[in-house]
Amino acid sequence: MESAIVSLICIALIVLGGMTLSQSFLSSMDSSSVGLEEMSERAEDIMRTELTPLTAEQPSEDTLEVTLRNSGQTKLSTFARWDIIVQYYDSEDTYQVEWLSYTEGTPGNNEWTDQGIYLDAEGGTPEAFEPGILNPGEELVIEARLDPPVGKNTTNLVVIATHNGIPASISFDGT
Repeated sequence: MESAIVSLICIALIVLGGMTLSQSFLSSMDSSSVGLEEMSERAEDIMRTELTPLTAEQPSEDTLEVTLRNSGQTKLSTFARWDIIVQYYDSEDTYQVEWLSYTEGTPGNNEWTDQGIYLDAEGGTPEAFEPGILNPGEELVIEARLDPPVGKNTTNLVVIATHNGIPASISFDGT
């Protein structure tokens, strides 16, 4: 009789242990599938994102204006999460590499802002659909202020990366 009780306790422990292992296995599989789904969505977003740099000009020695076209299929916003890195020579012929932080309104030293989103930036045609979001086919004008100012007769580079890591780069000449 006492061996039957011990056997029942052992069987109950084996069943309980099996159920616990099954629950843990199902929970980890669920977490893995959610992670794979998020990775797939991010990869699709990256594949559909493309920026085409159009122009990079200097209206003054410390100001840089860059125009980009959203030539992909993804709507872009959250400009505060974008990265802009400018590599240039200053007036003393010193090589500068500056990461610019985003600001709303007028940019300060080593800051940038979105000056506007346009259907046609050169023609000045403003966006008409979803203000503040760079939709496919629209153009974004970025205004950046550099300190120290860019040197004259120099060739320089600006690299822009979106929030999901898609880069675009264009060179510009110091004026």
